[in-house]
Amino acid sequence: MQNFKFFYRNGCHLCEDMYLLLQAYEKFETISFELINIDGDPKIKDKYGLLIPVLTDNDENEICHYFFDKQRFDAIVDTANLE
Repeated sequence: MQNFKFFYRNGCHLCEDMYLLLQAYEKFETISFELINIDGDPKIKDKYGLLIPVLTDNDENEICHYFFDKQRFDAIVDTANLE
């Protein structure tokens, strides 16, 4: 199972756009996303507040921010081997 963290803020149109693109990957049973609203934790808000939305791996290594980097994400998850 590959776990990812999606840091977002309510009312953020870029966050909504990226999450819509991530939903296409929810069909794969080997991928999961933890959704984290940065406004719920001051430390996370300080870290990601100016970069949201942010997609990281489970160790919080950044994959992309502001806009979804499909090419990079696909290379990480190797979608050809998911089905």
